[in-house]
Order: sequence, then C-alpha cells, then structure tokens
Amino acid sequence: MILARVEAQNVRNIETAGVDLGPGLNVLSGANGAGKTAFLEAVHLLLRGRSFRTRAIETVIREGSDRLTTRAVIKDPVRGDSSVGLTKDRKKNTQLHRDGTVVTSASEVAGLLPVQLLLPDLANLVFGPPVSRRQWLDWGTFHVKHEHLGTLRDYLRAIRQRNAALRGDDQATLGAWGDRAGELGERVAAARGEYLDIVNAELVKTLALLSPDLNVVLRHEPGWRGDSLKNELRQHASRDVKLGSTQAGPHRGDVRIEIVPRSIQNSPVPAAQVLSRGQGKVVASAMKLVQAQHLSSTAERPSLFLIDDAGAELDRAHRDRFFGMLKDQSYQILATSTDSDWLSGGHPFARATLFHVEHGHIEPFDQN
Repeated sequence: MILARVEAQNVRNIETAGVDLGPGLNVLSGANGAGKTAFLEAVHLLLRGRSFRTRAIETVIREGSDRLTTRAVIKDPVRGDSSVGLTKDRKKNTQLHRDGTVVTSASEVAGLLPVQLLLPDLANLVFGPPVSRRQWLDWGTFHVKHEHLGTLRDYLRAIRQRNAALRGDDQATLGAWGDRAGELGERVAAARGEYLDIVNAELVKTLALLSPDLNVVLRHEPGWRGDSLKNELRQHASRDVKLGSTQAGPHRGDVRIEIVPRSIQNSPVPAAQVLSRGQGKVVASAMKLVQAQHLSSTAERPSLFLIDDAGAELDRAHRDRFFGMLKDQSYQILATSTDSDWLSGGHPFARATLFHVEHGHIEPFDQN
C-alpha cells in the first residue's frame, strides 16, 4: 500500500502542485520557506483530517483563496486502489470524499493508510506534556481496535457533560455522567494498556538495533488510582466540584518512559530527567518505528512516514541506522531537507525519488 499521487491546491504558498511518489524514499529539497513542509501538511490534512501545525485552518489556506483542496490516490494490490479528497474553507466547512462518495468521518480515510509523523520537535514525545504521548498511544490502539476511537470520543463527551454538571453543582446528573464516564474510561484505559504491553517488547528489540546503550521501558498510567474509575469519580466528586473539572480519568493518562538501570538494586528513572535532546529523539523515533512495525505485522497496513527536516538532532550514526531500518522494512517515506546529500548514507539515492521545491512549485529532480 502506497501513496501514489498527491495534488494540493491553495495550501499556504502552494497554489497548485501534483506529484507522483515512488514506493520508497521521496525527498523534497529546497530552501527554508519554499513550501516543503506545506506539502507534508497537505498530505497530513488529507490522511489525518487536521494540520500538524495549527488548529486555525484559515492560516493554512493560501492568501487570496477561500478554500484549500488536497487529493490523493492510494494504491493497494490487495484491497484495490482508492482515491480520496479533502476541501476546507475559511468558514471551517469540510468536505471529505472517498472514491467519489462523501464520507462524514475522517477515520474512514485515516484507516486506509497509517501515517507516522516525525517533526523536528519529535523529542517532545519524551520531554513534552502527556498529550503527545496519549495521541501516540491512541493512534496505535485505533489501528488495532477501530472501535477505540469511538469509545474515546464517547468518554470525552461524558467528561464534558460531567464537567458542566460540576460547574453547575447539578447533583441530579453529576452521578449519572460520572458513572457513564467511569465505564467508558475503563474501556479506554484497558485498550491502551493492552496495546502498550504488545509494543513494549518490540521497543526493546528496536532500540537494541538503533541505540544499544539505551534500555527503555514504557509504562501505562491510566489517569487514576485504584481498580475502578467509577468509584474514583464518586469518591472525589466534592473535590471536583470545587475545582470545576474532572481530575481523574484517561484524559489525564500518560505513557511513562523510564530508563531501566543495569543494576537491579537501582530503580527505573524517568527518561526525561536523564536523556539528552538527541537521545530523546532516538527513543521517540524508536516509538514511531515500533508502532509502524506492529501495524505492518498485525493489520497488514504499512505506514507512510512523513519526516520534516529529516535527521535534525540526530548524529550521523543514529541517523543512518534509523533510515536504514526504514529502508529494510520497505516503508514509503516523504521527507523534507534543505540539504539532502547526507541521506545517501542510510538510503541510496539510486532508489529514491527527488523533488525540488521553490516558491511553492514542486518539480521532479533530474538525476541524469
């Protein structure tokens, strides 16, 4: 399964662009501000339903235009080819199409081709707030259990209703929404925990190849203490009334990333406290790789890697190992770089498709 062709119109400084992608490494090179990241953003908008840079879609639409459009052809030798298209306008209206038919849920497109996004700030998956780790966890869980996304949405809706009851001190509905949130939250946490147990073992193997000196384990923190979220919400209702919001549940969950000590006499240490920025990016890259590997082996859906500013903050040894592992797994990659020469060490250009980007125009690079 690969992204065979992508067309983008009125995405930031891209007026119109259409490219035919290769099955392996595709490199967009050009100066800063040329439109390389904007093209990645167009692909992400289509396949994930949102920008990775902003929630304000009007800032993504090209100046002087009232809407943006992005389309793609996804080739799958088993399930058949699919054409998808997305239009968003300045009034925040969205139209999503799959094979000429309007679809109402972004997950219908997201399920076609899993996307692994690697941005220059990838290390924030280790050092940043829990929200990015929850998103990583939910993305992997969704592709294994498609019902997970619906359960998570229902849970968050129940939490919003409970929060409204808390702020209004509405005791009549507080308990009912708390019980509903408790039931759904336990299902969300169980699915997350099962997924994390599976990928943990694979992370050890992947890091052994990528960076043998790092011994890392992932631990699921569900967002509450005790066996029952429903009981937790009942017992702390008065506290939540004072604070005006629900303090326990999967919306406050996390993935604890710990360094396992070599001596059993020492306790695990939070990775964010001891790793360098570069080491954090290595761990985060391994987490993305493991997620893609699991999806390939269990769901038979190879991931598309979108990599902005490829290789940033990685030394050459780790960089070459990482791209070598991507090559060995035959993943499709769409990467940007201001200087793509270094990629030849980990992924020979003879097997790559190159594009030059300038002022929003994208042209195939003549390698002859």
